[in-house]
Amino acid sequence: MKNLNIPFITRLVLIFFLSSTLLAACNSTAPEPSPPSPVSSAAGSTATETQQPTETLTQPPSATSPPSRVVLVVPPAADPAQSDALQSALAELSAAEGLEFEVQPALAPGNLTPALRLVVVLAPDPGLVSLAGAAPDVQFLGIGIPGLAPATNLSLIGSQGMSPDQQGFLAGYLAAVVTPEWRTAVMSIGDTPSGMAARQGFLNGVVFFCGLCRQTYPPFYTYPMYVELPGGASPAEWQAAADVLKDKFVQTVYLAPGAGDEALMTSLAEAGLQLIGSQTPPAAMQAAWIASVGPDYITPLQAIWPDLMKGEGGADLPAGLAVSDINPELLSPGRQRLVEELIQELQSGFIDTGVAP
Repeated sequence: MKNLNIPFITRLVLIFFLSSTLLAACNSTAPEPSPPSPVSSAAGSTATETQQPTETLTQPPSATSPPSRVVLVVPPAADPAQSDALQSALAELSAAEGLEFEVQPALAPGNLTPALRLVVVLAPDPGLVSLAGAAPDVQFLGIGIPGLAPATNLSLIGSQGMSPDQQGFLAGYLAAVVTPEWRTAVMSIGDTPSGMAARQGFLNGVVFFCGLCRQTYPPFYTYPMYVELPGGASPAEWQAAADVLKDKFVQTVYLAPGAGDEALMTSLAEAGLQLIGSQTPPAAMQAAWIASVGPDYITPLQAIWPDLMKGEGGADLPAGLAVSDINPELLSPGRQRLVEELIQELQSGFIDTGVAP
């Protein structure tokens, strides 16, 4: 007799085996690959974008670099105080522009490279016109150099010199501010218009501060005083003039430009007089030196700087007024503020020196 249950059992085993296999496949955790992201083509169809490794492209260097240097030319005979002030100002201005700054005693046409943005030249003139003509793409600036005319790449500051009456007026005001009883005097050149303007400017500056300038205690003299000699006067003649001021109990003397020499300054200082001049004093004079009254090149330099950086030249600006070489033992900060206020009023035209041009 045949066993009819065997095929049924066989089918049952097969069904169980297939079910177990399918269940294991559904529970698998293997990650599926993500499909590529579709991108739209210009025609509107969708295509598959394949991710490619990226590469950073470096911009090739420019064939020409912009000028990056500012040079200050300081001839050996230049005024040290002016040189120091200009170096400090130009170093600060250049750093703000990201430019290199250097100081040279001279500059030949062969050294005018394309890297130069600006060349500043301090008096005395080392041949500025020739330098500017040899490098038309470089801007040049002359400081305190007379007899020049501006050009496309040549600008000037103080080419006309200082106003002697304003310089004298400021010195007179300064002398009156620091001198008890206003016992002041000026020594000046008497045979030139600038010398006479400096003398009268000084006298007016003293009176502007002290009015009648009368003394409270003897000896009683009329101050301010002045002595003036021709430009060719000998040292002995200047010394004799100084002796007159000593005899009149003058305490402060303004040596106008061109008056006397270092021996005269030494004589006045040894006699106990205080001095105001127009240049940096010798080291031996510093204890008796109140201050120097001279040109201010920094303020006009700051005004013209943006144009120079843009390559725009041709300006001709006057120099301002400045007080330097200040002795703090003789000119206090409070009195110095009075002097600074006067400078602003003089330069703005609010105060007139009273000296006919």
